[in-house]
Amino acid sequence: MGVFEKLFGSHREMDYNRLSGRIKNLYFIIRRGNVLRQLIDRTKWYLAPKFFYVVGFPTHIDIETSVSCQMRCPMCLRRQVDPKLLSGIMDFDLYKKIIDECSERGVYSVKLSWRGEPLLNPRIVEMVKYAKNRGIKDVAFLTNGERLSPELTVGLVEAGLDWISFSIDGLDDMYERIRYPATYEGIVKKVKYLKEYRDQRGRNKPLIRVQTIYSAIKENPSEYFRIWDKIADKVYVIADQVRGDRVRFPQDPNYVCLEPWRRITIGWNGVVQQCITDYEEFNSLGDVKNQSLYEIWHGAKFNELRDLIKNKKIYTNNLCSICHDTGIMCEEVMRINGKDIKICVYTDQVIDFKNMDARPKART
Repeated sequence: MGVFEKLFGSHREMDYNRLSGRIKNLYFIIRRGNVLRQLIDRTKWYLAPKFFYVVGFPTHIDIETSVSCQMRCPMCLRRQVDPKLLSGIMDFDLYKKIIDECSERGVYSVKLSWRGEPLLNPRIVEMVKYAKNRGIKDVAFLTNGERLSPELTVGLVEAGLDWISFSIDGLDDMYERIRYPATYEGIVKKVKYLKEYRDQRGRNKPLIRVQTIYSAIKENPSEYFRIWDKIADKVYVIADQVRGDRVRFPQDPNYVCLEPWRRITIGWNGVVQQCITDYEEFNSLGDVKNQSLYEIWHGAKFNELRDLIKNKKIYTNNLCSICHDTGIMCEEVMRINGKDIKICVYTDQVIDFKNMDARPKART
């Protein structure tokens, strides 16, 4: 591993494998705009945690606009979580309170998704518009895309959404088994329409990312890339991740988590969780309904978590001890269009999609 990777790399970036070429990636960065601000943001994001330096305020915030989801994807940790934790959308006044503080503190980016599907929040377009009007430079979210109507597409483009990432695992029947009730033809049509409308309006944004879990395409990666590279601005393959307390895999004894030094994760109800892996709400660090984000960021619970990591006691934390991100990584080779591409995957974290099906079983 070179100096650059040591300074700017981490597991959470290494398990996202970019398939799009360097030129297309550079074009993506330029089209995002605010290039100098991007550089400052990414420098703080990568370097401050390497030196265990707590910045005055994080430059990125995850905001869960909806914890509800219409899908039951077989690999999703939601299947192991108490259903009582997985229903609700964020109140708009609470959202404005969060964005107002983010604006005042100079936050660069917000992501309006976490455990659920943001398009289930009926005010998602207003939420994007409010954040942009308050000066947030980078507003984005991850989606399964199943609820992306033409009307929502127009609204999100006009509201100023900066980028959107679609989880599209596999092709054809594989996709439809994983991502029921979506259809493969339907998701292709929706993403194409977004691109066409954006381009017809002469806009650079929202930039479009498409991502799939590795095992869903490993038998035919060239076909997946051929289709989506023509539509999306970036295509990613994500390393398989085995999640939850019912599994075990080889863990890196020297693993250092950088997350408590660079982001805050806010649930739909305003409760700040330990990190984006904390689906089951093991460790709540504060509540923005009665605390400021600044108070939570510099509070005792956040600092206790940081101390555990600095003192190499990370595995005494209940969530960290089962986090997929602590797994040992290795390289595999994908062959796409006659070219070998190295990707990073986790050791012994493989998802068997051939035996998984989210579709309702037929009655006999």
